This record gives sequence, C-alpha cells and structure tokens, in this order.
Amino acid sequence: MQSNRFGISPGGVGVAGLGASLCALVALWLGYGLSWRELGAAAIGAMAAIAGSTLFVGVHSWQNRNSQVSYEKTAHQARHDNLTGLVNRIALFEELEQSVKGSRDAGTVLGVMFLDLDRFKVINDSMGHEAGDELLRIIAGRLKHTVRGSDVVARFGGDEFVIITRDLLSEKSVLAVAEQILKTFAAPVSLYGSNLVVSTSIGVAIARPDDVRTGEELVRDADAAMYKAKRSRSGYAVFDEIQRQEVTTRLDTERDLTGALDSSQFVVHYQPLISVSTRSLYGFEALVRWQHPTRGLLGPAEFLAVAEETGMMARIGEMVLREACAQAAVWNHLNPDAKQVKMSVNIAEQQLLDSNFPLRVQEILAWSNLDPSQLQLEIIEDVVIDHLDGLSVLREIQALGVSLAIDDFGTGQSSLSYVKQFDMVSSLKIDKTFVDEMGGASRAIIEAITAMAKALGLQVIAEGVESTDQVRQLLDYGIDVMQGYLFSKPVPATEIDPVSWFGVRPSAGPIGPAAPSPEHSLHQGRPERRA
Repeated sequence: MQSNRFGISPGGVGVAGLGASLCALVALWLGYGLSWRELGAAAIGAMAAIAGSTLFVGVHSWQNRNSQVSYEKTAHQARHDNLTGLVNRIALFEELEQSVKGSRDAGTVLGVMFLDLDRFKVINDSMGHEAGDELLRIIAGRLKHTVRGSDVVARFGGDEFVIITRDLLSEKSVLAVAEQILKTFAAPVSLYGSNLVVSTSIGVAIARPDDVRTGEELVRDADAAMYKAKRSRSGYAVFDEIQRQEVTTRLDTERDLTGALDSSQFVVHYQPLISVSTRSLYGFEALVRWQHPTRGLLGPAEFLAVAEETGMMARIGEMVLREACAQAAVWNHLNPDAKQVKMSVNIAEQQLLDSNFPLRVQEILAWSNLDPSQLQLEIIEDVVIDHLDGLSVLREIQALGVSLAIDDFGTGQSSLSYVKQFDMVSSLKIDKTFVDEMGGASRAIIEAITAMAKALGLQVIAEGVESTDQVRQLLDYGIDVMQGYLFSKPVPATEIDPVSWFGVRPSAGPIGPAAPSPEHSLHQGRPERRA
C-alpha cells in the first residue's frame, strides 16, 4: 500500500498506536492500581482511538493515491490524442523544441516528417466514420512500430501525422526512415472484412546542427514538402531551397491578400467560348486576376491556393460573380445579341459548402438584373466528388434557372461512376490535359465522355484549344464548343467590343485582339487555376 505524504502507512499507524496503548495501560495498572474493570474500559477507549486514527490515515492515503492517479491521467490526456494514443499537437511542439536544442548541442541531424493519408475522405465517407477511426488507430500502431523508441510519432489532426526522428548521423538516415514507412504502408490493412491498400504522402524537413529554424518552422516546411510529394505522387519529398523561396513568397502572398479585397486589387478578365460550327460566341468565362501594387498582374496560379487555405475564396468568388453578372448586364444593354451569350463563373469549394450560397446567387441576379438562364456556374469535378453533400446546394441553384457545368471533367477518380448523380448539370468541360494529348488513352477518354454526355443530353466543352488541328479532331469527336488561346486569351472587359465580339463572324479563328501563337500560349496559358 502506498504511503501518505508523511511516509506513514495506515498499518504503521495502527501498530504504533497499539504499542503505545499497551505501554500506557501497563503504566496505569502499575502506577495507579486500576482494577481489571477500569483497565478494560481504558483499553476499549484506546482501541477506539487507534481505530479512528488508522481510519483517518487510511482515508487520507486513499485520497492522496487517487488524486495522484487522477493527476497523472489528466496530464496524459492533455498530451495525447484520445483516438490513437499518440502524442498530440501540443506535446509535439514541446518535444520538437527540446529535440531541436538537443540536436544542436549534440551536433546530430534531426528529421521531421509530415504524413497525410491519400484519399482518406473517400474511405471515411464510403465505409463510415467508425471504419475511418479504426483505420487511423491501425496506421498509428504501424507508425509506432516502424520508428525507433526514441523517435516521436504524433497525430497532428484528422488523417495527418508528424514524426520526429532524433539523434541521427546523416540525412540519409532520415530518408531511410521515410522509405521504411512507405514499405509499411504497402501492406494491406484488414478493415471490417476488407483488405485495403492505404497510401500516404510524406514531406521531409531535415535540420542539421547549424539549422536556425524553430520546431514550428520545421513542421511548416515538412508540410510544404508533403504537398509536393502528393502532387508528384512520389511517396515522399524533401524540403529544398526552391520550396524555401516558395514558402517565403506564400507568406508574403498571404499577408498581402488580407487587404487586397478591401482595396479593390482583384480584377476580372473574360475568355470567350466559341461555337465553332455556327461561328458564334457561345459565352465567356470570368477569370480573376490580382493587380498587385508591386508584383504587377498576377494569374490565379499565384494566389488562389493561398486564398483557399486562408478562407478567402468565398469572398473572392462572390466578388467575381457580382462583377461578371454586372458586366453581362452592361453588354446586354449595349447589344441585344449579348443576351444569347452565357456568362460562366467558377464556384469555390467554400461556396459549395455554404447553405446560404443559393440565396446570394439569387440576390446578385436581382441586383444586376441579369436573367438566370444567362448565368452558368462551374464547379471542379474533384470538389463535387469530395463533397457530395453539396449537391443539394447545386440543385437549389439549378432551381433558380441557372445552368451548371462540371469543370476539369475526366481528371477526378471514378468520373463515370459519379456522373449519374450530377443530374442538375447541363455541361461537362473536358480538361485541357486531354486536349493537349489527343491520342492513345486521352482519345479514348474524350470519346467515352462525349458518348456518355450525348446519351445524357449534356453539352461538352473543350478547354485549352491552341491549334487548328485540335479543332478538327474535336469536331470529329462531336465537340463543337471550344475555349482556348487559339481564339483569345483572357482579356479585361475594356478590350471587348460589344459590337464586333457578339454575333456571327466570318471564321472561327481569333476574335478581338490577336491571340498569341500556340508556342506562346504553351508557356503563358497553363496551368490555369480558375475563380
């Protein structure tokens, strides 16, 4: 039994009390000549006192012991993840700061790995959250058994993990751990009767003894490297100097974005969609640009990802929608033929997840006095598949009379199996990558998409058209509406003449300002992030 705070056990108190009582009774009997009856009464009183003291000390000891257990349990919970039992984010950064200091003092190499499970949301949604939780527990156990006992495995949040590898002699040792982790993931996971192969993307940040980065900065850099690994599907990637510059630029972009909306630095450019067979303008796609005060005009690839991560995309998207609807209304006023031309605007992921978004669309249409049939909203295929619960939002928008299109179609996983759920969609936009390589597998994909769209009564639009040869091939597939640098680059509204741009033209070639050559567009036109 554990002792109390004074180092005395209840048993010890009882024995000591009994001994002291016997001595007192003997002294009373010899000194005062007590009768047996009086001596018995004194003994009973002494025994009661002993029992009371022993009980008090026992209760006190039990309280101390349980308080200690409760304290240790609370302290453990504060530093560990409830689901996996791994170190949590708070304790991770405490461990990291100690590890960074220890690495510098000992002159050893420190590795920080950021892991993100690939397509975890699909498993979670298809098999249920309980299965997802069980998968995380299995992965956590595998990671703990893969690394050394001196290393730290932490659950960073969701399906993200961070591993600290300490006291290594070289950078190769860090990479060896990453490769071993990938081998561990190659083994199937048995989950509720199914064998699943779960892959991961690993970002690695390596700190040498002279590295001045903090633990938080190492995690940030490992996270950036993880996204590089995910994009390249290479398994793992190491943070390097190029990424260091990218991170610096990203931080500058994040800082400058804060005031960009308030100071009206975002502008909208418009790229035409051409109906080739009728030689007429089918529509415009509104594309956002950032007129940065020092860096000049920035394309969407330079800031949209940061805007999405910082939660600004909904505000930017609404600004583009409002501006595009107002511009379409102006063109309608200047040229009645403009009323036959659609205005396409992209929906951001944050907007799809907003149940009030349909009301905002309705309000903007009323404010701009634009007919709903003239507006087409586009949503990237992967975003729809990842958020099938957002289909109700799309149906509400369709009920307003607004048409919907799936952008970058064919690049997402299981496109054909999901398309039946897109009953509210009227158009599919074939991604530029398939148009670039219209041969082999790309040809088969385009043919399959076109045949499926025809059977479902959907309009097919080809993006990224840059040559007349591509136009001929797309027409052979039955695709008539096209968009790309062959016809025009995105231009500001001031460069669009409402008289010459609307209506039938003598050819389906470049309109408005001269379009750049295909060679130029290969460098300037891709990749095009939209908003």
